[in-house]
Amino acid sequence: MSIKKNDDTDRSTAGQTRSTRGRMAMPPEIEENLKRAYQAALSEAVPDRFTELLAKLREKEGRT
Repeated sequence: MSIKKNDDTDRSTAGQTRSTRGRMAMPPEIEENLKRAYQAALSEAVPDRFTELLAKLREKEGRT
C-alpha cells in the first residue's frame, strides 16, 4: 500500500520568504512584545564571567 503525499500547499504564500509569511501571520501585539523583549535583552550587561573568559582567551592568543 502506498501513501500519497498531499500536495495541497497554501498557494497564497508561494514565493514569499519565511520572514514575510511570519509577518503576515503574526498579530501586531505579539510582534511588538517580541521587539520589546529583544531590546531589553540587548540592553543587558555582559556577565562578568563572560568578560573574564574573553580576557583569558585574548591573553592566550597573545602568547601563541
